[in-house]
Amino acid sequence: MASVAASENQWFKGRVKAVTSGDCLVITALTHNRAGPPPEKTITLSSLMAPKLVSPPQARRGGGIDEPFAWESREFLRKLCIGKEVTFKVDYKVEAIAGREFGSVYLANENLAKLVVQNGWAKVREPGQQNKDKVSPCISELLQLEELAKQEGLGRWSKVPGAAEASVRNLPPSAVGDSGNFDAMGLLAASKGKPMEAIVEQVRDGSTIRVYLLPEYQFVQVFVAGLQVCSPVFV
Repeated sequence: MASVAASENQWFKGRVKAVTSGDCLVITALTHNRAGPPPEKTITLSSLMAPKLVSPPQARRGGGIDEPFAWESREFLRKLCIGKEVTFKVDYKVEAIAGREFGSVYLANENLAKLVVQNGWAKVREPGQQNKDKVSPCISELLQLEELAKQEGLGRWSKVPGAAEASVRNLPPSAVGDSGNFDAMGLLAASKGKPMEAIVEQVRDGSTIRVYLLPEYQFVQVFVAGLQVCSPVFV
């Protein structure tokens, strides 16, 4: 993909590789002419603030707690676009937060930011809180959609008593990274030979995936039995 300076306000096509939160996606190039994985770009949807998931390092240590509705917000966006082709552009870049790039992303003809906001899964950062040139091109419509979502009690604006508290995950220790507190033998004894529901968080290589086991969200690395693959250039 082109450099940031060259890519602002230019439209590109890519495929959604990962969704890290309810307002942030990792997009890879559809084609490339170099060895190794395709180039990728992390895009935060312009003018949105989704609830924050516990940070990956803290999640791996266990004991981390999300902000209310953070998981549901992330899952809404992930289910909507993971693995799909999108069109996107960088609207602006904020140097103060490590040069983070904010952009507009479309799935077919649907603006992802609008879909997230109208379903109540992110707040809209009002123009007064930003520099004049660091704002979504559709800020007025986003604010209108946010107000409607609030009125209808959608997503994070739920009016159901206890909904916010019930949405918070309290993560157990992880089997990936610092796994000292993870009871691997206990999990094996309780689950061996049984089908388990999980969400794939990362495909590490051709025979290894990292998943969240449901419903308790243990984060584990799974090796596909009987396979041996070449090591990837990057992990």
